[in-house]
Amino acid sequence: MFEKLKGDLMMKYEGVELEEAIGASRITAAGKEAFEVSCSRRVRFRVRESADDILSDLKLLRGVGPVTEERLKSEGYLTVPDLLAHERYSHEASRVLSMMESGDVYGLRCYLNASASDERVLGALGLLDGGVFTFLDIETLGLSDEPVILTGMAWIEDGEIHVRQRLAPEPSMEAAVLEIFRHIPSDSVLVTFNGASFDIPYIRRRSEIHKLSNRLEQCHIDLYHVSRRLWGCRLPDCRLCTVESHILGLKRDLDIPGAYVPDYYHTYLSTGNPGPLVPVVEHNREDIINMALILSHINAGSTD
Repeated sequence: MFEKLKGDLMMKYEGVELEEAIGASRITAAGKEAFEVSCSRRVRFRVRESADDILSDLKLLRGVGPVTEERLKSEGYLTVPDLLAHERYSHEASRVLSMMESGDVYGLRCYLNASASDERVLGALGLLDGGVFTFLDIETLGLSDEPVILTGMAWIEDGEIHVRQRLAPEPSMEAAVLEIFRHIPSDSVLVTFNGASFDIPYIRRRSEIHKLSNRLEQCHIDLYHVSRRLWGCRLPDCRLCTVESHILGLKRDLDIPGAYVPDYYHTYLSTGNPGPLVPVVEHNREDIINMALILSHINAGSTD
């Protein structure tokens, strides 16, 4: 199937320049060249309407477990703000409210000693404006110590998701595609799918080779782990394509599995035909956009 698709694409794009095929422009970064693709798409990124349901969980405070929460609520302390008047818990309540009001999700996560998929952390994330998040994804020539050949990142602004991608014209141009991550704001919340295990450490390792300071130490939410927590018991697996299909009801028109990316890329290198790279760029872009849609779905309290 995918060999036939590759052949069809090569026929369609025979004689077409890569810039035209993927709508790219040439850029120079980190002393290397790359093709950069930018696009924007209208998106409705939803946030939680209020923090009431989150702040009714008194277990947000250190030292408050289920038994203590039940006792406090029986005494009339129904929300975290109510505990500002409590002799023992007023200080902790003030700390938690300060982090919630300032959007310090990373601080809250550390305070709770919780994972990024913890429902309390997800609840706090749902209160943040979409512009806080940076969605990112990479495509590589292998799973270990092979070059990164395509990078993508996106952010939400004015009701649109803005995607920027960089494609390496050959593996030796890897530094130029990795340099894109230098532009992520330090206060951004990173969003990936399986990025904790793959994308983030991979970017760090490959960046070190080129002496790029892509530490990516911002607050990070891995939607793979979030998906496992929310839907793992009822989905056949928690791959991104499965979550897209079963939870968002989305089906991609032209897509190739990530495992085929190296073969498609090497075909381009050996033939100069850009056809095989068209679905690679599209695959990466859709991965990134659909991460935003999944997070929006969760933020709206839609976990079904």
